[in-house]
Amino acid sequence: MPSSQIPLDRAYLTAIWLETLFYGINLLLFFSYLFIVRYKRRTSLSKIIVGVAIMMFLFSTVHVSLGFYRLVEGFIILRNPTEFFSDVSIPANVAKVTIHTVNSILGDSIMVWRCYNVWGQRWLPSILPILLIIASAVCGFGQAVIFAEARTTHSAFGSNLERWNGSLFSLSLATNVAVTSLIAARIWWVNRQFNILHDSSFKYRRVLILVIESGAIYSSALVIEITLYFLNNNAFYIIYDPIAQLTAIVPTMIIVLTSLGLTSADLNSEGQRTTRNRMTGLESRPQFAATGRGGNTLSSTGSTFPESEDHIGGPNADMVLKLKQKESAELVI
Repeated sequence: MPSSQIPLDRAYLTAIWLETLFYGINLLLFFSYLFIVRYKRRTSLSKIIVGVAIMMFLFSTVHVSLGFYRLVEGFIILRNPTEFFSDVSIPANVAKVTIHTVNSILGDSIMVWRCYNVWGQRWLPSILPILLIIASAVCGFGQAVIFAEARTTHSAFGSNLERWNGSLFSLSLATNVAVTSLIAARIWWVNRQFNILHDSSFKYRRVLILVIESGAIYSSALVIEITLYFLNNNAFYIIYDPIAQLTAIVPTMIIVLTSLGLTSADLNSEGQRTTRNRMTGLESRPQFAATGRGGNTLSSTGSTFPESEDHIGGPNADMVLKLKQKESAELVI
């Protein structure tokens, strides 16, 4: 064992502490979501999405409770934490692994739902992530069965578990990278096509929401997790347990953004309204018009556009045409 290796009991204690911290965030976010659904909702959500959010929170609660139970069992009751935590076949540990798998499937499904909506409710871009989720589910439940039968295995890095754990983590990472890339690419392309506002604060808001919507936080955590696992480093546990809360936090954040109307499409609509207001203001300003050869006269123009497209002409024609094109290209995300 390398000298830089973190002792298993210390790694597990740190992992549960971090998971409890993340659970506090999850708890606050979930009840904020319930309040938003009840009082502040701007857009309607299907009962399935609401049900999935509730299930993820309940599974997250059970997961952190089992972790605390194992903490008390290993450090206080048995007073032999290293041997206790290394036994992967303990029922509480098998239950945690199963719940982790279920929450990952639900969280990844929310991401695919987001991808489906971002791509204009087209299923084609979501086919690969769906297949990856199915493969992850098979490996996850298979992993739980192997853990339950591994009576003589006292390490999650055992050779008989490595192929299942490695496959599960790799497939989960591939799923999230695929969905993250699809969502981020689509939002970037739409924002680039619109190019509607040049306010820096607005751009920062778009970047923040893009990171949340695409699940980049979760994908980054998975990269760290899988790296530590294949390095056979006990620090893997410090990431593995808190990720069980991230699987609920990130999708719930996405649902909250959708409920509040703060998705990328809503920001695009906000930018379009701002652009439209600016154009209206330009139209309402006095303009100079040349009459005859000898001089110029001041004339005021109204703030309305021509009633018919056939009458659009002059310097405002391009602006009106671009505005109509942007409005017709707006996506419901």
